[in-house]
Amino acid sequence: MGGPGVTPYHLLSTLQEALGPDAVYTTDSGNGTFLAVECLRLDRPGLFLAPVDYSCMGYSVPAAIGAGLARPDGPVVALAGDGAFLMTGLELLTAAREGIPVQTYVLRDRELAQIAQFQETAYNRKASSQVADYDLEGLARGLGVPFLRVTDDEDVAGGVEEARERAAGGSPVLVEVAIDYSRKTYFTRGVVKTNFLRLPLRDRLRFLGRAVVRRVTE
Repeated sequence: MGGPGVTPYHLLSTLQEALGPDAVYTTDSGNGTFLAVECLRLDRPGLFLAPVDYSCMGYSVPAAIGAGLARPDGPVVALAGDGAFLMTGLELLTAAREGIPVQTYVLRDRELAQIAQFQETAYNRKASSQVADYDLEGLARGLGVPFLRVTDDEDVAGGVEEARERAAGGSPVLVEVAIDYSRKTYFTRGVVKTNFLRLPLRDRLRFLGRAVVRRVTE
């Protein structure tokens, strides 16, 4: 594991193993989305719901509720970043009221990780990309939704199984995952490289010079 917390691949592979080939996954915008694209192995259409351009934060929870209504006989998982969850997470109130057993996994790292990684790569600093801490357990309690917390890889199998059982009993469930984003996604690495190579040589040299200065002086 590259850092403290839950390895994304371990979480997603455990979810697939526990929930089977018919589970529907919904995502937001950010690292969690691209990690899901990299890690999930789905064998047919209709099992992965995401914003058209992968840029709409707040999509996953409402999409999961819709998927749960459309297909009530199978598991539905929302993968939401902790920033994206703040935008539409209160829709779980509807899921609780209507008995829609979506499993919402909040990937908690307390920042807008994809943006923060771009900033750190280019500027060696982060600006306005942190997410203020908030009490996810208290929010779940207020919404009347069962709450679970997963803090490391050893917790994953038990947490996923308990969430599955809660949902099988007809209740939505909210799972906080202390996610480890220390390893950049292929998307992040590819975008940085592609955008850099598209620059004229003069701009590339200037960009590299500034990056070196920041690394040395900051």
